[in-house]
Amino acid sequence: MKKYGLVVLFLTGLICYGQVKEKRKTKSEITSCLLVEKNFMSKNGDGTEIKELYLRCSIQDYYIKICESAVTREELSKYIDSGIGVKMEIIDGTWDICDGDPLEKQSRTGRYVVIHSID
Repeated sequence: MKKYGLVVLFLTGLICYGQVKEKRKTKSEITSCLLVEKNFMSKNGDGTEIKELYLRCSIQDYYIKICESAVTREELSKYIDSGIGVKMEIIDGTWDICDGDPLEKQSRTGRYVVIHSID
């Protein structure tokens, strides 16, 4: 039974990876997702009071890197917990480091979203 579950998990991962790869190729396409707000989790796994925005597209939640996006947190905030159509780009990189940051710091890494426009 465990082998069956692993096979299903592996195939699901491949399907999701294919969808992400396709969205990278079509940056100008409008994608419909749910905008959600989550508490920032510290390194030790404790929740904090800091709220972050994510796009929930299908079964994947993508962190929104506001400092690289063409939209502000204020513009996005009216769509929290509702559907939103966006032109976006999925990027692999650091989440917490923005151009012009004066301090060197550790960052979470992985896939994140840059929003080019709300449509």
